[in-house]
Amino acid sequence: MKIFVPKETNNEKRVAASPDTVKKFIDLGHSVVIETGAGASSNYGDNHYSEAGASIASEASSADIILKVGKPSLEEITTYKTGSILIAMLDPFNNRELIDQMRNKDIIAFAMELMPRITRAQSMDVLSSQSNLAGYKAVIQASNSFNKAMPMMMTAAGTIAPAKVMVFGAGVAGLQAIATAKRLGAVVSATDVRLAAKEQVESLGGKFVIIESDELKDAETAGGYAKEMSEDFKKQQAELIASTLANQDIAICTALIPGKKAPILITEKNIMTMKPGSIIIDLAAQSGGNCELSKPGETIEVNGVSIIGATDFASDIPQDASALYAKNLLNFLAILFDKETGELNIDWEDEIIINTALTKEGAFIHKEFI
Repeated sequence: MKIFVPKETNNEKRVAASPDTVKKFIDLGHSVVIETGAGASSNYGDNHYSEAGASIASEASSADIILKVGKPSLEEITTYKTGSILIAMLDPFNNRELIDQMRNKDIIAFAMELMPRITRAQSMDVLSSQSNLAGYKAVIQASNSFNKAMPMMMTAAGTIAPAKVMVFGAGVAGLQAIATAKRLGAVVSATDVRLAAKEQVESLGGKFVIIESDELKDAETAGGYAKEMSEDFKKQQAELIASTLANQDIAICTALIPGKKAPILITEKNIMTMKPGSIIIDLAAQSGGNCELSKPGETIEVNGVSIIGATDFASDIPQDASALYAKNLLNFLAILFDKETGELNIDWEDEIIINTALTKEGAFIHKEFI
């Protein structure tokens, strides 16, 4: 089949295929077309793709499969072949018009960020591969923006106290943020509604901050994500967070609830209690933000506190992010084809397919859209 990899838009620096994955696609009997300049920001030149066996072009009208990082524009979809397969991070719950157009064009659309958290799907889990890098980048960005040193330093002139970092959400991004902050010498605390995260946080040297509640026994979905908690729990947890946050230098926000607005964990009132010069990095900004005042893609200052509304930090490490994402897509494509014949053979009862497929044959097939 013909696979097309377009150049991303909206300042996205990643690309959906690497020269290594192109070689593997070709070995599997597919042809690959890369849009001119698609991999430039990831240090993959057109010549690297050509050497791997791909063709360089500028259109997708005859492609059977389109691989992307971010969602296409409405205009882009009009260039796709009817009945083609689109695989990307589509943010479907916030882009119903886009999904409608895919359905109308009879496109089979797979949203990679809906990958179930099961063992067999780990090698296809784009949220994990990209969040890992985002968590690392968040701490590096915070360190660059912070006007003090991160580690404790003892000198003849006096002792510099280590920075205090608090991480909200102990998923993949949060755990990497904890590990990175500890490596830089900070004192780290973290909070998450999932009790399973407590051991993980403490194993990395962080202090776990949580109220005692029976709700915590059922605070995790079958897919491994945090559930939305009751108003009473939120109130008690907010009080604990407020007293802890006032003594922190840096807050890294990573808490997300799939398909819903990100929970507000840092209020304007909390910000007013923080020390001037403190930093808030909100990785959930694009989903509404864990910080009440976050603005996606912007850095604002409130009462001397810098609030950085991150949109996609993984894109700022494009070479590594692209390499990992490309392998995720390669592994996902492998389950769409028969291993013996090499023919397209999608198992519509496969748990991975059921969770990621949005549209098929002009109809919605995902449980959230039916």
